[in-house]
Amino acid sequence: MLRKLSKDEYMQYLDSAYELALDMSRSCYPTYADGLKTREDFNEHAARSFGRDDYTMLLYEQDGEALGLIQFYVLEEDKYVQPDIFCIKRDYGRAVREFVEYLHKDYEGYTLHFGVSKTNTGAVEALESLGFQREEVSLVGVMRFEEYSPLPETVETVRVTRENFGTFAALHAQWEDMYWDNAHLLEALDDWNIYYVQKDGAARSAVYFRYVAGSMEIFGVDFEDGRFDAEDFRALMIRALNQSKADGMNDLTFFHDDEAHPAAEEIGIRTIDTYFGNCKVI
Repeated sequence: MLRKLSKDEYMQYLDSAYELALDMSRSCYPTYADGLKTREDFNEHAARSFGRDDYTMLLYEQDGEALGLIQFYVLEEDKYVQPDIFCIKRDYGRAVREFVEYLHKDYEGYTLHFGVSKTNTGAVEALESLGFQREEVSLVGVMRFEEYSPLPETVETVRVTRENFGTFAALHAQWEDMYWDNAHLLEALDDWNIYYVQKDGAARSAVYFRYVAGSMEIFGVDFEDGRFDAEDFRALMIRALNQSKADGMNDLTFFHDDEAHPAAEEIGIRTIDTYFGNCKVI
């Protein structure tokens, strides 16, 4: 059973929820088991449900026993729903199924995005059985910038501005099915850092990342015709890391594939998990 929690209620469940958040097999993404986020980060994130209209906090119960907290947010304009706290003590798959049913009542036709660790087998099996599409499988890399020494930049990169956005957009158009497509990136460009490697006036590769509360997250690295280029990848990553270090960031998270893994590891990014990104119109 799921029921909405009030501001006065949710605090009594926060300690147990945080313990579950430190276990990737019993929680969702974003993960608090990455060694980067703190209890204070978790508390602050959970409080969003009581200060913003687009966030909701639920209690998951079975036979009167509280088994965990679920927080989700909704982007009405995009018909987008995603849980960002889903900490469940047991019967995770059952909780997932009940959550989907709960959302269907109010958000029919919306797309539910649900990110979990490969180790969360209860969620993985439930999402598969419900017909969710696995839209992403990524290695999850992390780094603390206090442990990173800036590396020399050997390939010139160009910072994206509103004036030259079209050059980047021509390359990024291959990902128009992702949320952070050209339209959304341009609209929120002041919140993003984007760099590209140029060849004959065109962008042949690019990296895009942003900062949130002292953390840097790389959302993607694009390549011309989708062909991975190790030299460009290393150049873009070093530019991104050097800039983030200079801007005073504390840490980074980087979702990447097997092809990028050797280069990411070489420059000091540590892999902690395999991420499954799932979605379905509910």
